Amino acid sequence: MLKLIVFIPIFLSSFIFSQNIDIPHGYKIIKLIEGDLNKDNITEIVVVFDTQDSSSNGKVRELTIFKKINDKYFVWKNSRNVIGGSQSGGMLGDSFENVSIENGILIISNNGGSSWKWSTTDKYSFQNNEFELIGYTTTYGKNCEYWTFVDYNLSTGKINYKKEIESCDENGNQKIIKTIKEYFQWKKLKLNLDNRKIKEEKIVTPKYKEEIYI
Repeated sequence: MLKLIVFIPIFLSSFIFSQNIDIPHGYKIIKLIEGDLNKDNITEIVVVFDTQDSSSNGKVRELTIFKKINDKYFVWKNSRNVIGGSQSGGMLGDSFENVSIENGILIISNNGGSSWKWSTTDKYSFQNNEFELIGYTTTYGKNCEYWTFVDYNLSTGKINYKKEIESCDENGNQKIIKTIKEYFQWKKLKLNLDNRKIKEEKIVTPKYKEEIYI
C-alpha cells in the first residue's frame, strides 16, 4: 500500500502536464519531465518525442522545452540534434537512455553499440539566452581491447582523458596492461541545443595524440 502512495503522484503529475501541452499530430511522448531551467521559480516541461519523420537511424526524435506564460505552456525551444534516432544505437537499437534536470541543468544521455560500446552525457545550462553545452562525458571501448573515458568541462575548457588498454586470457578474464592519462586545456567550444552534432568536433590530445570526437 505504501508503494501506491509513493508512485501515484508521479504518474498523475506527468499525466496532468501532458494534458497542458500541445502535442503535434502523430507525435508520441517517450519521456516527460519537469523542472526549473532558468531559475525563475517557474516549472518548465521537457518532452522527448518520437516524430513522424524517419531517417537511416529510424524514427527522428525531438526534444521540446515548454515554458509557462500566463498559466499556459508554450514551446520555448526544440531540437532534433540531441536525441538519437530510434535505431541509432547499433545492435542495441534505441540509443536514448535518459533526460533529467538537476539543479537547473538539463542532462541528456545516449548509449549504443554491440561488441564496441559507447555512451555519452551532455549537460546544458540556460545562459546567454541559449541552452549552452557546459559538460560532456563519454565512454567508448570493447572488452579485451581498450576503454576510453573523457570528461570535458566546456565552461573552463579543461579535459580529463583516460585510456585503459586490456588483454584477456583464454577464459575471457580481463586485465588492464596499460593506462594512459592526460589532463589538458582545450578551446572553449560554443555548442548549444541548436548546433549540437551538426558538425563533429575533433580534439587531439597534446601528449599522446589520442583522438576525441564531440
